[in-house]
Amino acid sequence: MEDDCLFFPELYRLQDQADESGLPPNTRELRNLIDLCTLCGLCPCQDIKMLILQAKAAFSDEKGIPLSSRMLSDIETIGRWGTTFSQVINPLKGLKPVVPLVKKALKIHPQRDLPGFPKQSFFLWAKKKGLDIPNPGNRGCTSKVAYFAGCSAGYLFPEVGKAAVRLLERNGIAVYVPTQECCSMPLIMEGDKTTSLKKIAANMERLLQCVQDGYDIVCSCPTCGYFFKKLLLENAYYSEAFQEQSGAGSKAMKVPLGGQRFTLVSRGSYRKLLKDDGYFSSLDPLKRIKLSNSVTDLGEYLLSIYLKGDLNINRVYQDVPMVYYAPCHLREQKIGQPYYSLLKSLEGSDIIQIGEAMECCGMGGHLGYKKSFHAHTLEIGQPLFKRFLSEKNRMIITDCLSCKIQFEQMLARKVFHPLELL
Repeated sequence: MEDDCLFFPELYRLQDQADESGLPPNTRELRNLIDLCTLCGLCPCQDIKMLILQAKAAFSDEKGIPLSSRMLSDIETIGRWGTTFSQVINPLKGLKPVVPLVKKALKIHPQRDLPGFPKQSFFLWAKKKGLDIPNPGNRGCTSKVAYFAGCSAGYLFPEVGKAAVRLLERNGIAVYVPTQECCSMPLIMEGDKTTSLKKIAANMERLLQCVQDGYDIVCSCPTCGYFFKKLLLENAYYSEAFQEQSGAGSKAMKVPLGGQRFTLVSRGSYRKLLKDDGYFSSLDPLKRIKLSNSVTDLGEYLLSIYLKGDLNINRVYQDVPMVYYAPCHLREQKIGQPYYSLLKSLEGSDIIQIGEAMECCGMGGHLGYKKSFHAHTLEIGQPLFKRFLSEKNRMIITDCLSCKIQFEQMLARKVFHPLELL
């Protein structure tokens, strides 16, 4: 793990230092420590992630969030303005004096490429198609989904969102694109708890209304899916509201074992330890549980249809040699690798998988743009870069658009989302 994670080696170093000196780490050392975490989710200690989030929020409450970090983490606003004024912004990238000034102002590393913006966001495209209007029926379709596209597909790579809609509609599935905020992962990584909770609450209300109206909720972004299905769920089952609803009784607690499996433990022994007192505890725990259990990764959704023999897919690319990387946030959802399984099952397909269990691209979303994090992003991603370089003749496939940004710059190769091939 020391080769793949920046946080734990530094944590151990600080502990050894404290043991030797008899002095605890100072504030600066602790701040530097939590800034090393990209929330990839691969750490084996469940509590660590939430403790880091709370520490980030505490530091931000005390010291504030630097303007550059606040702007970089607001992907939603950047994307909305960037696509609206893309015809002005994109040409400015070609002017030599402009780019260095922008990077300096936002504290972006000089070697990191700035993203280009499409002329039209996915959300505007969807609105023009009438997909922003809920459908009380199924529009003559077999089923219907509410599609949570996320900011990357929504604003930076609309071709992915469009591919998702076209594939679903080709298979007789009605698509609704509800009004949606950023899932808030970039915000919580900066410790912006106030803004993130507002956005999460808004998303939760809209998506749960979709569930009530009979929609299946699907995400094409592994990070959004990981957030809704895993992070937001953290400790919700320990809440008094769930325990009362579960019927565990006054002397027992119903505790999750993973998936939909539960066990009973003594309330007297565990009630002080197992509590819903974490980062998201101010949000209704029953709504968090319901949303978590209602969200499905789009790849998983499509694979389930394919296994029934009902999926109509594009087979144009099935003879093209491919190499697939399963991103961290997909692996942490514990749903397997649905797109890889789907592509591999196609007759005549030539696809291999790459990446070890703990390997990460290192981008960390907006963190990869930061000047202060650039060396770290290269350090984390280097083992994976080397693996891809040994497969130069294969098309790179990954579900994560943050990984796409990283691989396209560091490997100088085009990277595709599986939806674009199907």
